Amino acid sequence: MGRRNLVIDNAQLAKLYIDKELTCADLAKQFGCSDVTIRNRLMNFGIKLRRAGKWKFKYPKYPFVGSLSEKAYMIGFRIGDLNVYKRKETSRAIIVRCHTTQQDQIDIIKNIFGKYGHVNVSPPEVYGSHVNCYLDLSFDFLMTKRSISEEITNDTAASWAFIAGYTDAEGNLILNQGRARFKIDSYDKFVLEWIAVFLTKQGIRSKLRCIAEKGQAYPFEAKGVWPSDLWRLNINWAHDLQVFLEKTMVYLKHKKRIADAHKCLVNIKERGFYE
Repeated sequence: MGRRNLVIDNAQLAKLYIDKELTCADLAKQFGCSDVTIRNRLMNFGIKLRRAGKWKFKYPKYPFVGSLSEKAYMIGFRIGDLNVYKRKETSRAIIVRCHTTQQDQIDIIKNIFGKYGHVNVSPPEVYGSHVNCYLDLSFDFLMTKRSISEEITNDTAASWAFIAGYTDAEGNLILNQGRARFKIDSYDKFVLEWIAVFLTKQGIRSKLRCIAEKGQAYPFEAKGVWPSDLWRLNINWAHDLQVFLEKTMVYLKHKKRIADAHKCLVNIKERGFYE
């Protein structure tokens, strides 16, 4: 049997090699051929090859292949707690990092990003550990911190996943005076406003208010002033909180948030009525 004739669109190949910065090995795997074939096709198309080894990495990185809900959770958690950047515009790695004292935080990052790239955790210091994860360029959806995409806001399941991610990063579930309560304190007004509107559409009551203004002195003995307006979103009504928890718990990953959510649900059911 003769060798099969491999059909590869040269323009597409060039776009993946130049714009997406895939390697010849990446492209060979994608098109089911050898990297020699890829190199020959690129050169025949007039594309100058990168220097061998220019973009080699110590650890492999894999493209994002998850669901919209997984993506939405990542974005919610990123806006709440992570710093995401590229070392320079031409870099082929997106770096996700944070500094934390919480093992649960480290576990979440390993859980959601570990299958896509290497997660490096520095030895614990007095003020916690530095966590860095090196990801494929397909994670460029994490670069934006100041908006929520329409593909999330137009999908109910993805919206709940986003809220769960943001809750794992910033949320607080407590029992106050024997009653379950939920709150998020954040500078991200645009996120809390969007959550409040979404909850209203879902028939869930919430309360959003500014609890500290920019330039206002910190309370009690703390020194300094608030760098921005601080906003709080509350859910205090038992029935509304129960519905909220049942929806978000499908996506929550933070061990303490999950444990606190269970405590709040038990509290609501034990009280046996809805305020």
